[in-house]
Amino acid sequence: MPASAPDAAFQEYADLLQPQVISDPYRVYDIVREKEPVWWNAHLDSWLLLRNDDVLEALNHPERLSSDRTTAFLGHLSEAEESRFAEWAAMRRRMMLYNDPPRHTRLRRPVQRGMTVRLAQQMRPKIQSVVDDLVDAVVESGTCDGIQDLGYHLPVIVNSELIGIPREDRDEVKHWTADFVTAINAGGANVPIADLERGQNAILAMRDYFTALAVRKRAEPRDDLLSSLVNRDENPLDGDDLVATCIVVMFAGLETALNLIGNGLLALMRHPDQVRLLGERPDLMPSAVEEILRYDGSLHLVGRMATEDMTIRGRKIAKGDKVLVMLGAANRDPSVYADPHRLDITRADNRHLSFSHGIHYCPGAEISRIMGEVSFSTILGRLRDLRLADGELTWQRNLSFRGLRNLPLEFTPGPRKTA
Repeated sequence: MPASAPDAAFQEYADLLQPQVISDPYRVYDIVREKEPVWWNAHLDSWLLLRNDDVLEALNHPERLSSDRTTAFLGHLSEAEESRFAEWAAMRRRMMLYNDPPRHTRLRRPVQRGMTVRLAQQMRPKIQSVVDDLVDAVVESGTCDGIQDLGYHLPVIVNSELIGIPREDRDEVKHWTADFVTAINAGGANVPIADLERGQNAILAMRDYFTALAVRKRAEPRDDLLSSLVNRDENPLDGDDLVATCIVVMFAGLETALNLIGNGLLALMRHPDQVRLLGERPDLMPSAVEEILRYDGSLHLVGRMATEDMTIRGRKIAKGDKVLVMLGAANRDPSVYADPHRLDITRADNRHLSFSHGIHYCPGAEISRIMGEVSFSTILGRLRDLRLADGELTWQRNLSFRGLRNLPLEFTPGPRKTA
């Protein structure tokens, strides 16, 4: 334990994956933020930053708090285990999420150029079509699961089409992606060996898959991201850099959009006054999506590693220490947001950190926003009297991505959309 860390402060909350904490982490964030905004969490072997201004400062200075943290976050492994998961670590180090400039810039630039606001808007009709089909599949039944029936399929289809993954391969890629996400639980800190095994197997499978798919895209380019990455006139991506980039785009896009839809539907069902307001003021939908992202966003933390000794709010963080930058806590910091635990789709300033910030701001943010807008408008518009059904809610056991496993809903049955 670092010398400047409190001996046993808030140890009852140290395991943030406890069911009672993961279902409502904001209560814990409030308790800890007030007394220990820079909190040494022995369970995670990491410093946690919980204040909005500290989070912004951390994200604005990658030279002090590095994204290149794979070695630090796998430090709990034995020498034999490190050797066993060498492929996993090597592929992670090639991902833009785990790199600083200049390498991060080289990996991110072609993706950012391929995921423009214009492209996102061009995808809106396709997104609308997919959501209509998903609603058509349940609208006559009167019940559905907001995650399994509505939220999960849309980002799988959209991100697969964006990358250029054929329809027949999507289920397999989806399962590999889920296994990869499991292995980056807790921001990558102290990941169980079984989860690392699943993650490494998924990476090896995706390496084979995307390498073969890239060969096809070079020979027969299509209007998709993978084709643009391998056929660039200048510095095309290839090898494991290309594979790592495809994995990042797939898993980040899937988790961000899925959890936006699931968390957003739950928040709206718990705030019927806001649903009524949206019915009266559909022009508020873009603001509603931003407020949902602030209120209960998809991405709850990002991991960093200190590159130098530093002091933050009197706590001495040593070079090499792991730091978890708590985006979810920052989004409900009362020093920034009035009444932060209230969902208010008319909030004047609902700027948030749910897509991160700075050089690692999510390049697919605009596509996720559009998926949220279209999903909420269509689901609320077509599933009449939508409400939570009986049944226990379960959450993913993942600190990095906050999302539900299930969301039971009921509504008055209605007609399928006419052609």
